[in-house]
Amino acid sequence: MAINITADPFVLTSEQRGVYSFNVVASPFVVTMESNQPAVSHYPPAARNAALDQTLYLSYASATDAALVCSIHGTWLNVNIQADPFVVNSSILYSGEDVAGEVWAADPFVLTATFEEPIVILASVKSNWVKWSNIGSLDFTIWKDNVAGERPINLAGWVYGLKKLGGKIVVYSQNGIVLLVPSGVYWGEQIISRIGVRSKQAFCGNDQVQFYVDIEGRLCKVSDAIEVLDYSEYIDSMLADIVLSFDEVTQRVYICDGLVGYVYDLASKSFAEGPANITGIGSQSGTSYVTASGAISIPAFSLCTDIYDMGNRKPKTIHYLDIGTDLTTGLYAAIDYRLDKSVAFATSPWTTVNPNGRANLPCFGVEFRFRLKTLTYEYFELDYIRAVGMLHDYSWLDSFSSKG
Repeated sequence: MAINITADPFVLTSEQRGVYSFNVVASPFVVTMESNQPAVSHYPPAARNAALDQTLYLSYASATDAALVCSIHGTWLNVNIQADPFVVNSSILYSGEDVAGEVWAADPFVLTATFEEPIVILASVKSNWVKWSNIGSLDFTIWKDNVAGERPINLAGWVYGLKKLGGKIVVYSQNGIVLLVPSGVYWGEQIISRIGVRSKQAFCGNDQVQFYVDIEGRLCKVSDAIEVLDYSEYIDSMLADIVLSFDEVTQRVYICDGLVGYVYDLASKSFAEGPANITGIGSQSGTSYVTASGAISIPAFSLCTDIYDMGNRKPKTIHYLDIGTDLTTGLYAAIDYRLDKSVAFATSPWTTVNPNGRANLPCFGVEFRFRLKTLTYEYFELDYIRAVGMLHDYSWLDSFSSKG
């Protein structure tokens, strides 16, 4: 039987029977535990999952006797108890006459408790530690050959996960990103970001490329350094417990929170709305597998470009859009427009793009964004969007174009 108790801080309180005053003064206050079968172990637990909590209900012996007595029979294997703070209530019983007053003063004060049968292990919470096993084994025990080992990273907070990147290990933690570089049987440390990961599953990738979402809601790419791709205007409004999945076949990153989902494509470096509930993607023997919390639904295609002013702050009138695509039906276009950059965009009515790729959309403004959408699920490619119109106050210029 092994029980691991971790806590920060660890609080020991006591209750007594028949004691009128009881003072303990100590700095520091040290608690040691002894067992007839001693064992040493380090086991920093994962973050507490409230859904796995177990509650033991106890009742008072009588109205005048408030002592709680509990007996648990059988065998407990690998029980982990985690609390913040962790409170131990101890009873001090006197077999002789009551003591009217008793004062203990010591520096340090040492209280020793003896356990007859169970092996109780007290270990500090090693939230920012990483461990490595023996070569070719899942055994993390540190033997005299010093192959297996452990070390803290130089960042506070929980370590959320480790992923191999080339010949290095990337540590994704609550307060930053660390590269572990092998040096003999040990691992050196290189902090590449002090901005933490958003949640425990907010990272993904393979041995060549990895991605994560930081606490600012930005999508980031990991290599020897951090490349901030951003898209925080979309991701930051998602729920905190987001899940990132990487599809190695299509080279796409799926970012999902169960309600909203987005997809980042490595080849085109594009970001779009996608399925909301994907929790994992893999491929085995030519077959792709996807896990999700429920039925997967793919939203209809929609696109909004960045802001364009055509390199000039004069007012402009757009007459129509030419759209280069192989989709001949079911495509719609609209234009966001504004005259003042301090106000929100207004949007024109949606209009159908004809089979020749033209959308007639008269629109007046200084800045524009161009929108496309389709109501059917169909593969197509978009080559360009060209806006044709007039720049006012310049009679010699009557058209402009933009490709994206």
